[in-house]
Amino acid sequence: MAIDWENYGRSRYDRKSEGNIHAQSSKNRMHSYVEGNTVRKADALPKRRERVQERPEPRRYPERQPAVIPGISGKNFVFLTTMVSLIAATGFTYLTAQSDVRGMKKKIVAMQSEIAEQKEENDAAYQEIVDSVAISEIYKKATEKLRMVQAENNQIYTYKNKKSDMVKQYADIPGSGE
Repeated sequence: MAIDWENYGRSRYDRKSEGNIHAQSSKNRMHSYVEGNTVRKADALPKRRERVQERPEPRRYPERQPAVIPGISGKNFVFLTTMVSLIAATGFTYLTAQSDVRGMKKKIVAMQSEIAEQKEENDAAYQEIVDSVAISEIYKKATEKLRMVQAENNQIYTYKNKKSDMVKQYADIPGSGE
C-alpha cells in the first residue's frame, strides 16, 4: 500500500472518492496547504508582507460618573441625607436622655431609702431622749430649786405666725402685768 504524502494527515472523510485520488491531488496542489515535515519547498509560497503594526494607544476609559438615581435630584438627595442624620441624632439624644432618667430614678430610690433609714434612726434617738428625761423631775427642779411658778390661763397669749415657726421677741408683751 502506497502512502499518499500530499494528503497525509487529512481526514478520510475529506476525500470524495478513493478511486479519484489523482484528479483531486492536482486540484489540492493548487489550493491546499501542506502541513508537517512533508513540505517539499519551503519557499514555494510567496513571502508575506509584514505589516508594520502601530502600537495601539492605551485604552482610555471614561471617568465614572456618579450613579444617578432616577427621580431624585441632588438637592433632594442632600435634603434627605440631612433629615436622616437629624433623625439619627435626635434618636441618639432621646436614648441618652432616657438612660439618664433611669440613672436618676435609681439614685432617687437610693436616696429615699437612705432618708427612711435616717428618719428611723432619728425617731429612735428622739424616743431614747424622751424616755431618759422624766417630766416630773423637771417640774420638781423648776418649782423647788429655781422657784418658778406655773402660769395661769389669763397670762397665756396665743397667736398664729404665718411666716415661720420661730418667734423672736423684741419687746415686752403688753398687758403682761409686770
